[in-house]
Amino acid sequence: MSKKYPILLIIAIIMAMILGCSIGGYSLVKLEPTATFTPTKTLVPTFTATPTVVLSPTDTPAPTSTPMPTTPPEPPTPTHTPTPTLGPPTNTPTPRPPAPTPTPRPPTPTKTPPPVYQYYHVSGPIKDRCHPGYCLPEISGEVRDSQGNPIDNFNAVWMKLESDAFGVQWSRTGDQAQLLQPGQFKFQSEGLVFGEYTLTVFDAQGGRPLSAPLQQKMNAYTRAQQSNIIFQKY
Repeated sequence: MSKKYPILLIIAIIMAMILGCSIGGYSLVKLEPTATFTPTKTLVPTFTATPTVVLSPTDTPAPTSTPMPTTPPEPPTPTHTPTPTLGPPTNTPTPRPPAPTPTPRPPTPTKTPPPVYQYYHVSGPIKDRCHPGYCLPEISGEVRDSQGNPIDNFNAVWMKLESDAFGVQWSRTGDQAQLLQPGQFKFQSEGLVFGEYTLTVFDAQGGRPLSAPLQQKMNAYTRAQQSNIIFQKY
């Protein structure tokens, strides 16, 4: 055995005696069992809560330091707005003109019924060549009944002549003073032609027209007599 081992054992025993330690439950000095230590309760440390101060939203925290003024930034250099490039003009549709308001139609005129005539123009005149120096200008004819026969003196009618040369003249059909036959009428002048004229059949009293006016003209010496103007009853 090495010599160091007994020395170490002795040192260990001495240290145990000094410190009162035991080995294996026995004291190394008195060789008595050591007392068993009852474990003590471990106390739970209590902590005191420190109240936390909550700042109100309106509270403004005091600045910790005075801010130093900073140099204001230089104003930005204005940039030119680019000129927009105009495109082709858009065709604005022209609004349609308002529809024309239809003009109300005038009321249909009431047709005036034509006058009812008893006689109508049948034929004539026949224009005869006659120089005023050899014969008198004359207008003559005949009025007939509905069967085509000359009316007699008892149913005589009047003929009215209106001319621009002589004005108004009257002739009774079948007038015996003029040596006329039944139904005949005749107008004569003193050498002058009648010019433009109209002939109309009137009743025996000369108050109501019985035919429409017949318009004729006599303005040439070679046609100074116009005869065979026929009016007939319907």
